[in-house]
Amino acid sequence: MKKYLLLVPLMASSALAFADGSVTLYGQIDNGLQFESGLAKGSLFGAATGNWAPSRFGIKGTEDLGGGTQAIFTLESGFSTLSGALSGNLFDRQATVGLTNPVWGTFKVGRMGEYEIQQDSFDLDPQLMQEYSIVTLVRGRNWSLASNGFEYTSPKWGGLTLKGQYDLTNSTTWNSGNPGSGPGQLGGAQGRSDGIEITYETGPMELMAIYDEIRDSNGEFDNVYVNSRSLMAGMNYSVGPVKVYVGYQHLAAPQASNQGYFGSDTPTALPGGVTLPTALDHEWLGALWQATTAASFTAAVYHANANNGNGNATLFTLGGTYALSKRTFLYSEVGAVRNSSTSNVGLGDGYTDPYGANVNDDPASGASNFRTNPNYGGTQTGVFAGIVTQF
Repeated sequence: MKKYLLLVPLMASSALAFADGSVTLYGQIDNGLQFESGLAKGSLFGAATGNWAPSRFGIKGTEDLGGGTQAIFTLESGFSTLSGALSGNLFDRQATVGLTNPVWGTFKVGRMGEYEIQQDSFDLDPQLMQEYSIVTLVRGRNWSLASNGFEYTSPKWGGLTLKGQYDLTNSTTWNSGNPGSGPGQLGGAQGRSDGIEITYETGPMELMAIYDEIRDSNGEFDNVYVNSRSLMAGMNYSVGPVKVYVGYQHLAAPQASNQGYFGSDTPTALPGGVTLPTALDHEWLGALWQATTAASFTAAVYHANANNGNGNATLFTLGGTYALSKRTFLYSEVGAVRNSSTSNVGLGDGYTDPYGANVNDDPASGASNFRTNPNYGGTQTGVFAGIVTQF
């Protein structure tokens, strides 16, 4: 009897703590159809999920600690609406806890996941990081993940906000061995990552600059598309119902080599004279037009050029959304990527379009799935449409 009586004050304490805070369940579901041509094995038509934004659900909460300070937490999971399967571990997208105060800012620790600092770059993207967007020509580099980290975001000082993120390796070797992995072609363990972001908002204009680093399991920058240094800067500017976007990104991976990636200095997967790129420049220009309270349209052009003979690619996009309510909307986007003779960037997301030849060029070592990058100098086109509801 005594042990049950002990539960009474514990339950009362829990209820009191809950009364001083809140817990919210949130999420969104994205499902649609997609058609793409110019793939290694022809064309693809099928169901698609997450083309506007990944389907996810989460729990977030706050507790008032007094003096304007709150304890905060977020647990977030991604999933596929096609199969119902989780996108990774249960709370792979985010698992953080921290403190926030309007005077000194916000501090978080834990699994940053899909909220690695580079992903704030959607503020610079006319397509808001849809499937065909700021991530396409860099093969998913801007969708990087982060584990074992901590993050600080300052309050807004006259329009200026600073943000920093540092992700520990949890390894006995400095820079190496983070068990989290990004969406890129190499996968596997990830080393230390870190970044800093500066944002300035004034009137109709927002300026942003982000610098981040992601290392491989040996602590090196060995692939511009996965483990590299990134410097990005850009702005958006609103003129009535139109918002104009412009941006630039430079990626650097000085330790990249054919031997390290392909296991050979002269891989058959590459055109003659081409070696793994150690630098890439990426720029874009676009606009969003809020035509009515319900309908908006987007258009953008992205261009990327990689060194060491890897050529360039250009992506053209058109998109639109139509709001059915405050929480539900329809969306669609058309994209076309054109490659120079030694480039083979596709419309994929970094998970399915590895660097190098596809199965048409190199059956022995090329990708074996249906959705792959095009032949060198090839073109891919795609269109998708779907519906999103948020809760």
